[in-house]
Amino acid sequence: MNGTHVTLNNQRHFVFAATLAAALLLLTGSANAQYLTVRCVPTTNPNPSCAKYYHTISAAVGAAVSGDIILVGPGIYPEYVTIGTGKDSLSIFGAQAGKDAREDRHDPAKESIVDASTTGGHPTFYITVPYVVIDGFTIKGGSGSTYPAGIYMEGSQGLQVLNNIIKDNGAGVVLVGGGGDVVERNLIKDNNAGSVAGYGVLAGSSTALGINDNEFSGNHAVAIAIVQAEFATITNNTSENDGSFVVFIATLGGLFKHNRGRNFGAKGVLPVEVTDPPGTDADAAVDIGSGNIALEISDNDLEEGDGSISNGIAFSTAFGSSYESYTDSEDVLVKNNRIKGFKCNGIVAETDTTVDPTQGMTRYSSIVDNKVDDNGHDGIFIEGAGLYNTNISLFENQVEGSPVFDCQDTSTATTGYTLGTHDTWFNNIGATSYPAGLCTARGWHH
Repeated sequence: MNGTHVTLNNQRHFVFAATLAAALLLLTGSANAQYLTVRCVPTTNPNPSCAKYYHTISAAVGAAVSGDIILVGPGIYPEYVTIGTGKDSLSIFGAQAGKDAREDRHDPAKESIVDASTTGGHPTFYITVPYVVIDGFTIKGGSGSTYPAGIYMEGSQGLQVLNNIIKDNGAGVVLVGGGGDVVERNLIKDNNAGSVAGYGVLAGSSTALGINDNEFSGNHAVAIAIVQAEFATITNNTSENDGSFVVFIATLGGLFKHNRGRNFGAKGVLPVEVTDPPGTDADAAVDIGSGNIALEISDNDLEEGDGSISNGIAFSTAFGSSYESYTDSEDVLVKNNRIKGFKCNGIVAETDTTVDPTQGMTRYSSIVDNKVDDNGHDGIFIEGAGLYNTNISLFENQVEGSPVFDCQDTSTATTGYTLGTHDTWFNNIGATSYPAGLCTARGWHH
């Protein structure tokens, strides 16, 4: 692309990327291995690993064949990059390849910065082929109405997004129809530009996705949204000043574990547009919408919400009580979470009286061994819902500091459950409850 501005003030990280490429070449050194071509951007900075040189990343990708390696030096690249037919299995390494984006990545002169903000509303990277690696970049400027993202992957699998700073896009990473994709050790922040905006990672119709060890900040809709996906694993991420931390809608076998977040909604909240109906704000740090099966929410630390983010964990009606024929969520485990300082409820199972006075959001779920402190309404609240929000097991939770009730359950049943509710409460600690006795000051004992 004409007018590309490149600085080469620091060669060390570029040499590191070349060394990494050489190591990858050694890994292919079997009798039947294909010898890979290492292509380098920019055309200066001679390097013995580089077979070809290019002025832009797009030119290097255009010349590449399946399996090639592209090394990109530090500099500013005002372009968008399309990786399509015939370009599968490319590994594209920026100047900071292999270096965790959450740690000491504050010098722009050392970064390979790909900026699509002047390209007319394109995603910064648009990927439609499998097994692509994007490692060690700053990625920004992806917006527009069709593909508003820093990285937009469609209909492929095996994408690896590693060690990138992804900021100032409509969404940081969008994954549509993928399988086995990995998003790890990235800093994903302030993605609020464009007509569909406010997402850190948005995944739809994907399978076996891993989102691990990332830092999210300032994404005003939601750090992570998982819609109609199977077996997504989300672990060891942090979130600060995002809208919601995570939204689950119509998922199977998901895991959200060992994540930490605070100050949800503190910098503003944008609507979550991928819902039914669209354009609704999240109402919890962890929002469990309709149609989720066998989801686990465990060992997370969630603290303080503002604006619409009024709950810690919610079986939520915020996005409608159905999503393409899905209704309540079943077999959800909420275990060993610490939830503190939300202005409404710590944990809540909501009902949607605008649809049906007896419409709830979960049944056959378990809420176990959580510590819920100092929330503004109830600690744990199961809203009564006739046929739904029923058959929930609530064991060993510790709740305190709730101005209304530490434990409240307004479901009803005649026999077989606890104190006239339609759920089973056992050994929960809390000073106040409705009906009286759901929680006790010292709990119960086996």
